[in-house]
Amino acid sequence: YQFEAASEQDWRIVASPSKPPLADRFREWARGALALGLPAEDESLRLEWALTLGWKTALTEEVSEPFVQAATYHIFAVDGLRMAIIFGIFFCLLRALGLPRAVCGLVLLPLIWFYTGLTGWPASAIRATVMLSVVIIGWILRRPSELINSLFAAALIILTWEPRQIFQAGFQLSFFVVLCIILILPALRELGRRLTAPDPLLPETLRPRWRRPLQVPAEYVGDLSLTSLAAWIGSLPLVAYYFHIVTPVSTPANVLAVPLCALVLISNLASLLLAGWLPAAAELFNQAGWFLMECIRVCSHWFARWPGAYFYVAEPTYFTTGLFYTILLAVAGDD
Repeated sequence: YQFEAASEQDWRIVASPSKPPLADRFREWARGALALGLPAEDESLRLEWALTLGWKTALTEEVSEPFVQAATYHIFAVDGLRMAIIFGIFFCLLRALGLPRAVCGLVLLPLIWFYTGLTGWPASAIRATVMLSVVIIGWILRRPSELINSLFAAALIILTWEPRQIFQAGFQLSFFVVLCIILILPALRELGRRLTAPDPLLPETLRPRWRRPLQVPAEYVGDLSLTSLAAWIGSLPLVAYYFHIVTPVSTPANVLAVPLCALVLISNLASLLLAGWLPAAAELFNQAGWFLMECIRVCSHWFARWPGAYFYVAEPTYFTTGLFYTILLAVAGDD
């Protein structure tokens, strides 16, 4: 259904609050804080606002298209990835300060819910925050960590609160992508370990020396690549169904985009924390955040221009989608 109005004169304000909501006031202040020290409001700055504050006005169809084609558009959704990065930043900070487990958890729980509220309570952020809350509570209580249990517990809580979520693309993508990562990633890691393992019969002293300093960064890049591949496989039929596109370039594009996204968030959060009392330092973080976001923008445009980076497809049938996930989860679960 499409609702049409002949002109703007057909609309009138019935009532309005005396003050804008807290989320709107925070976003207005934060946009100004993140612009400190920057010469002009450009596309990269607006993308920073979208990434950090959930400000969707910047994501016009023309701006979004290269990110969709490069499969990096998901970084602008307040979803599991963004909430996990926010959680990771503050978790590492609190643990570095030597705070005990219970204190860290009791600080992190209201913090992630406060950030969700400041971004306007988007459904994707609520889903991610519920799952993180389940994980944090289990961690506080020193219960054994089982991600599948946490995932299904979060899904049960969300669907009890609003059953209609099950029909939303965001819920389906969030659930199946995380489920496929949990089930597929161990098998992919084992395969990668077998392919890259050195000859077990070769003594350590005879192995090339250049491999030792590269081992840690290679493992990081490899793990990030395999995680991106598992997420792409898990989202393949749903993305084809809802968005009619398949993006083979997803894995290499996200190997660059995800770490840069984390660095942009670190820079922007530091700027927001310092803008009120140390604006000179906030300006430095703003410069760094703008540069990193510009890197994401340029890289996404570059990946979208690769031959075969993406192609459009007809939506798969329900039977095809169900068969894909049945076979995938059966094979992954059997492994």
